[in-house]
Amino acid sequence: MGVPKFYRWISERYPCLSEVVKEHQIPEFDNLYLDMNGIIHQCSHPNDEDVHFRISEEKIFADIFHYLEVLFRIIKPRKVFFMAVDGVAPRAKMNQQRGRRFRSAKEAEEKIKKALEKGEVLPTEARFDSNCITPGTDFMARLQEQLKYFVNSKLSTDKAWQGVSVYLSGHETPGEGEHKIMEFIRSENAKPGHNPNVRHCLYGLDADLMMLGLTSHEPHFSLLREEVRFGGKKNQKRITAPEETTFHLLHLSLFREYIDYEFSEVKNKISFEYDLERIIDDWILMGFLVGNDFIPHLPNLHINHDALPLLYRTYITVLPTLDGENMPLMLREHFNDVFVDLKWFESKVGNKYLNEAAGLAAEEAKCVCVCVRACTQDDTLCLAALDEEKDIVPSRGFEEDGEEEDMFEAEFRQYKRTYYMTKIGVEVVSDEFLANQAYCYVEGIQWILHYYYHGVQSWSWYYPYHYAPFLSDVRNISHLKLTFDMGKPFMPFEQLLAVLPAASKDLLPECYRHLMTSENSSIIEYYPLDFKTDLNGKQQEWEAVVLIPFIDERCLLAAMEPYSNHLTKSEKARNCHTECAEYRYDAGVDHPYPSTLPELFPNITHCHVRFFLDEPVAMQKLYDRGSSPPTKVIYLSDKEQKDWVKDVQGIMEHFGKRKGIIINETVVVLYGQLLTGRKYVPGPNGQVHLEKQWAKQILPFAYQTIVKDIKAFDSSSSHFKTLEDLFPPTTTVFMVGNPYYGAMGEVQESSDVISEGRVRVVFTVPCEPQMEALIQNQHKYCVRYSPGYVLASRLGITSYLVSRFSGSIFIGRGSKKNPHGEQKANVGLNLKFNKKNEEVPGYTKRTEKEWLYSVAVEELLAEYLERFSEVFDLVSRNSHDDVFYEDDIWPGEDDNGADKVKEITSWLKTHPVAEIARASCDLQILDSAIVARIEEEVEKAKVHVNH
Repeated sequence: MGVPKFYRWISERYPCLSEVVKEHQIPEFDNLYLDMNGIIHQCSHPNDEDVHFRISEEKIFADIFHYLEVLFRIIKPRKVFFMAVDGVAPRAKMNQQRGRRFRSAKEAEEKIKKALEKGEVLPTEARFDSNCITPGTDFMARLQEQLKYFVNSKLSTDKAWQGVSVYLSGHETPGEGEHKIMEFIRSENAKPGHNPNVRHCLYGLDADLMMLGLTSHEPHFSLLREEVRFGGKKNQKRITAPEETTFHLLHLSLFREYIDYEFSEVKNKISFEYDLERIIDDWILMGFLVGNDFIPHLPNLHINHDALPLLYRTYITVLPTLDGENMPLMLREHFNDVFVDLKWFESKVGNKYLNEAAGLAAEEAKCVCVCVRACTQDDTLCLAALDEEKDIVPSRGFEEDGEEEDMFEAEFRQYKRTYYMTKIGVEVVSDEFLANQAYCYVEGIQWILHYYYHGVQSWSWYYPYHYAPFLSDVRNISHLKLTFDMGKPFMPFEQLLAVLPAASKDLLPECYRHLMTSENSSIIEYYPLDFKTDLNGKQQEWEAVVLIPFIDERCLLAAMEPYSNHLTKSEKARNCHTECAEYRYDAGVDHPYPSTLPELFPNITHCHVRFFLDEPVAMQKLYDRGSSPPTKVIYLSDKEQKDWVKDVQGIMEHFGKRKGIIINETVVVLYGQLLTGRKYVPGPNGQVHLEKQWAKQILPFAYQTIVKDIKAFDSSSSHFKTLEDLFPPTTTVFMVGNPYYGAMGEVQESSDVISEGRVRVVFTVPCEPQMEALIQNQHKYCVRYSPGYVLASRLGITSYLVSRFSGSIFIGRGSKKNPHGEQKANVGLNLKFNKKNEEVPGYTKRTEKEWLYSVAVEELLAEYLERFSEVFDLVSRNSHDDVFYEDDIWPGEDDNGADKVKEITSWLKTHPVAEIARASCDLQILDSAIVARIEEEVEKAKVHVNH
């Protein structure tokens, strides 16, 4: 995200902001929000430097679920758990996404090339392409299905989740994850009766989450994130296991106090009332000026060059010079008054000659004052510049004669001309060019402010240059009128084509792939195979400007249009937008929920979850009737009056907030029951008639939203007139009453009883199997387990080896002294899982004191020992090592170690134990022999009795 080095700078300047998360010492939180993309990236490609790393999709899903469980267990939200995956982003964000994805594809290609040049042998499986973490890909569609399964599973089985409303805003819901979270917070705040003391916790890795949290002006807001270790090596592997991760809570309430203290010296110097909330707004703007995701970084204004302290000092200097009318309230409610007044110093102009000749320190370069005020009429901006003749205000006094000052001015202008000519490629730096630069930059700042405070102001707007202007050129803007066209978000496949490089073309539907690679493609220029990057004053390559052309939206859509009808049914289903879903536990709901990966995640036999879709947020004016309905007013008691007011407020909220419809004032409320369906009721002489069924709950409806008569098609040809028509002989039916509930039957000839309103049915009822003897003798069929030392004694090895080989054993490439990459294979039996508290039924069992093992484990270890005794020997000699190496186990085998490892893993995969699913140690599971006896009894009981 947007402000590189911002988190580190804040942590060092305000060192008490964060606290290490310790179990049982976490403050209570009502709502937990997750910016999911950080978790997805961590669990799918933890170390991009390791070209040998491979991971299965199933492992990614399992790790994501585990991470979510740990975060939920840490915070324990009481009311809301909100998971937000990045959807289609505003166009302003797409340009940055495009640069990132092109760079990551190029870097991956270069790493692979270097590894091959070194003679390294890479895995034959395809590597995980992190660019697939983009809305609309197959991977994201499968992930969304698994997240739905995960939510239904946890709500149905975990009591800690069942009192919480769970929201899942997936990749099909447009918007960046963190901004969808803020949209939810804003919508909740707008509801009647909102509690202003809700305690929020937001998890995410982006530094701008501090900005978002502060824009909410919520008094109780904290950020949760993994510990960041500064100064680490670039290729240092990230810790992906949440149990091994140190988490920090950053308290924005304390951050607000720090900001208050930072600017406290102005309290007694200003001529208007000091307002911390407005100070925070201005502080956020200063943060945007040193970096954001949507417009390029300002020349020479770097956070690691003390740009923020420089802005702070300037702000503190300027603030007391303003009167009450021009107070720097950056964002008042509804954009009624937007005003910024800062003296900008362009620090480190980058020309050594200028600094030496003029004797200027880094912060003593040229400055400019900019004021921004909003119009109340149409939400566009009027911008007024201050006196530009007084814009040279050095922060430290120094003397210059006129000749030196003229030389400085001339050299500084030349320096800027060179910047615009070399960076932007303009031949003549004219006044018109500079005016356009100023307009684009101020327009960008305005878009960003609106985005952070109120949401997307325009889906289609973007900054049209790779570089920003000098702030000293942001002038003469008093005449500018800023307007934005809301537009609409891209569809997922449109964004994929807009942000992906040709190297990731397989992530697109096949019908579009040639647009990235064919010489005849009308948009082939947007997918360069080679491109330049420009550090532009930065130090790290990942901060460099990626110099690739901006996508032309019209050309892109025109190029896609002829091929869109070739999309498959499943592809069309992926290329859509949907709303955020809310899930709640409901004990009254009970239905099966099938798993799409039953070998990894079991089917949910009893799912107790209801879900609701949020309506899209858009306002339209409907139901504006001119005449009032005929009414008769009667006296209402106090309770009835309160109930009526509550009903009206609920109706207004439902239409306004959920449906985006303005229904105007409600003066009449009608109460009614909803039609739930119809059923056939027998009558005299075998006749039947349809009877409407009504919901028991009586609901209020605003009179102006009701339409009296709606013509609807209702075919009478499907209506049955007689009981014989409804239940003809040989019809298959099911009993929904006692005594044979659920039994299947067949309608018989019933002409003799039809006139009585009855039909004759024969039900087939299987006999129940006899289980009493099996229950009494089940101990005879149970698997017997023994402690590890018993197996060790029988096998002639140590208890340590029994414990170690029944878990995980990792073998890496090369030797301990000379490892070859970080790739490693697990050759353990994987029969016990301490961290996940899981065992393998029939093989291992965990008690409160120890692990127990069956005879099957003894036989398996005996075979392992006979086949690969050299592995046992090395593990025994180096018992403290976490990883063992091929060349140490099989020295002098001329790379035969890799074949040996494959032989072990292949043997383990073909063994029957590999097919047995692991289970929680807390569950009571019947042994397979008992299950087999139960199945025998069921077969014996398949004797049908007719009734």
